[in-house]
Amino acid sequence: MSVINTMLKDLDKRQQPHSLENMSTAPVQYQGSSAPKMPWILLALVCFIFLTAVAYNWELLTQKSASEAGGGTSSEAQELVIRQALEAKAPSTVTSTHSTVDVQEIAEDKLEPVIASEGSTKSEVISKSQVVEQIKIEKQPVEKAVIDEPTAETVAIESKPSDGAEQVSAKPESIEVVRSKPVTPKVDNSSMAITEVRLSNAQLAEKRFQAATNAEDSGEQRDAIEYYREALAFSPQLHKARQRLAALFYGQGNLAQASDTLQEGSSLFPEQYEYLMLLARVQQAAGGYEQALTSLNRIPDGTALNKQKWTQESSIAQKVKNYGLAESSYRKLLQTEATMSRWWMGLAYALDAQQKYETAIEAYRQALFYRAVPQQGLSVQAVDYIENRLVQLGESQ
Repeated sequence: MSVINTMLKDLDKRQQPHSLENMSTAPVQYQGSSAPKMPWILLALVCFIFLTAVAYNWELLTQKSASEAGGGTSSEAQELVIRQALEAKAPSTVTSTHSTVDVQEIAEDKLEPVIASEGSTKSEVISKSQVVEQIKIEKQPVEKAVIDEPTAETVAIESKPSDGAEQVSAKPESIEVVRSKPVTPKVDNSSMAITEVRLSNAQLAEKRFQAATNAEDSGEQRDAIEYYREALAFSPQLHKARQRLAALFYGQGNLAQASDTLQEGSSLFPEQYEYLMLLARVQQAAGGYEQALTSLNRIPDGTALNKQKWTQESSIAQKVKNYGLAESSYRKLLQTEATMSRWWMGLAYALDAQQKYETAIEAYRQALFYRAVPQQGLSVQAVDYIENRLVQLGESQ
């Protein structure tokens, strides 16, 4: 019995803590108050995941916008560089250099996946391709070529998905790459060289002389005189210019300037006897017969001007009544043209004036004899004078 009682007491002692524990409501109240905190924890976890995803997406969008802006700027810069190169090497004249544009693609960078938190599913991995265009312009010298306008070629590039991640739908980015058409070389064998040509004074004088003659033909005498003077300034030995200038002065009645021009030429070139011949005519027209005879006397015999000299000399001598000089001049003329009736009549008149009647009668006869020669005859008045004079001298027809 004692043993049983002892066991019962022990059993009671063991059951008393257990009943107190079961009667205590503190653990139940603690666990009942902690149960509502679980939804808040889950909500905080979901918010964290959502914010993380939003931040990640925002970062991706920012990078994409920057990439597109950079790509557009790069494309515009490349196009501007190419156009400047083409414009610099292809001016209005048809010359240029051959430009080659190479576009190289660089391998796409892959983005590392981001894990939101423990217990959440793996986030989608978005890969973005980055295309770097590298333009190489190889300049090669080409002989004159015709350049066509550059055309724009559209290249579509799609982004590739990274390994172990789902591909996100993305539209292919189109990039315009400016490429120039191949040039067609057009060799031009013609060459143009600019060389400085210096005209000599003689050539310049000839040009002025031509301009003076044109002006003279157009009736612009003032311009002609200036051009003749310029021609003589370049080349004083241009005798035809000096003679034409003197003739212009003579035609205008400016005998003094005509005489000065001819005297200047005679002093510069004493062997140019034409200046003396023309000077004698100008002096004769001005009434300076003695000066004219002096100028003619300076022309030696045996030149091509002998006939002109003797003809003018005989005419002036008769006017100044220098019949001896006139007789000498006519005899010289008859030595060159013995059948010229004019010279016979002039000689007869000079002899008749010197009272050399017998010789004069013979000269008159010769004049009548050669009057029938074509282009060397006498006028009707001259024939009448000779016949009347022969009658007066006691000789009938």
